Amino acid sequence: MGFLLAFSRKMYLTQYSHGIERRLNAKTAEKLRYTDTIAEYTSQINDIGDPDSPAVRKLEARKAEIEKYERKIDIEIQKLQTQLQAANTEIQSLDQAVQKGVQDSFSLKLA
Repeated sequence: MGFLLAFSRKMYLTQYSHGIERRLNAKTAEKLRYTDTIAEYTSQINDIGDPDSPAVRKLEARKAEIEKYERKIDIEIQKLQTQLQAANTEIQSLDQAVQKGVQDSFSLKLA
């Protein structure tokens, strides 16, 4: 891969990885909100104490729904982490290509 092509690809992947990091941070924050809500519902269920209470059943249903969303977000977070790792691996490879291109451009070749 040529020096300029490697450099351009690296710049693109750097921007791409920053976008992934932003989405990953947003998904992590969303997961934390769901985790807080689950903890709040669990606390309310424990405060009520009666497992046959309609209020407890309603809270447990809401909690189950939120847990389902939380699992979905976990999968999305794993996908984003995999994408970020792949982008970072390619960036490291391109760093080596760019460094080699710079060295080749400025070194004297005696034949």
